[in-house]
Amino acid sequence: MKQTLLFLFLLIFVSGFAQQSQDFAGNWFWESPDGQNTMELQLEYENQNRIVGNHCVIFYQGEKTDCKRKDAGAFTINLVKIAKGVYDGTIESAVSFTSGKIRLQYIDREKAIRFYLKEVPPGEFYMPKEAFLMR
Repeated sequence: MKQTLLFLFLLIFVSGFAQQSQDFAGNWFWESPDGQNTMELQLEYENQNRIVGNHCVIFYQGEKTDCKRKDAGAFTINLVKIAKGVYDGTIESAVSFTSGKIRLQYIDREKAIRFYLKEVPPGEFYMPKEAFLMR
């Protein structure tokens, strides 16, 4: 009986730790090497396989912004899990109100998220093609 309880405790502890190592929820930040551009993602889990959130991108030292709208309950990012630590979905530009396709991938050894713009939104938008975001 003690061995079974110990096994269950270890299983719960280890699986909880493993899940936390790939936790996308929270605020993530990126700054371009020249300091001219920044990106912030605010992400939360809708369920185990879906992530929603908002973004705010500032280009050219604040001259151009692409940030979430103030609509309550509206998200600019909608993602679906396609593999362990990988989510695909859309991001809606707050400039053109059109959507592009993105991929977020958790990079475990860096504790970072790789943002990749797979398909750019039609019209005007301000987002990096690729960025590595940190907490």
